[in-house]
Amino acid sequence: MWLKKIMGAGIVCSVLLMPVSTLNAEGKSPTEPSSKAVNAAEDSVKPDPNSLLILETHHQGRTAYTGSFTMAADNGTLADIIIENHSNHPMYMNLYIDDYSEPMETTISKNSEKTVNLLALQDTSVKVYIYSRIGHDMDLSIRAEQFR
Repeated sequence: MWLKKIMGAGIVCSVLLMPVSTLNAEGKSPTEPSSKAVNAAEDSVKPDPNSLLILETHHQGRTAYTGSFTMAADNGTLADIIIENHSNHPMYMNLYIDDYSEPMETTISKNSEKTVNLLALQDTSVKVYIYSRIGHDMDLSIRAEQFR
C-alpha cells in the first residue's frame, strides 16, 4: 500500500517538474519550443553590458584633446576612462564633473596607459581636457565605458 503511494507521488512530482514547453497540448510527446519564446530569450540577452561613452579616439598634434559625455544612471554607476600616452612627454588631464565642480587633475606619464575610475549615483556630465603643459606634440588614445 505504501509502495503504491510513494510511486504515485514520484510520478506526480516528475510530471510537475517536467518543463511545460517540451510537452504538446495532450502532454504526450515532445515538441519544439515556440519561436516566440526563442525570440524573447534572444532579445533579453545583451552581448555587452558596457556602454561606450567615448569611442576609441586617437588624438595627435599640439592642440589639447577635449571631450565630454554623460553617465546615465540606467547604464550603471561605474565608468573607466582609459588614456594611452604614446608620446615621450607627460600629459595632464583635467576632469570636470558636472559644470560646478573643481577639476580633478591627473598626470599621464610618457609612453604609458592610465585608467581613471569614476563613480556616479545619478546622471552626471563629465568633461575631459588633456593637454601638454609646455606645448609638446601629443599622441594619445582615449576611450571611456560605463558599466554596472
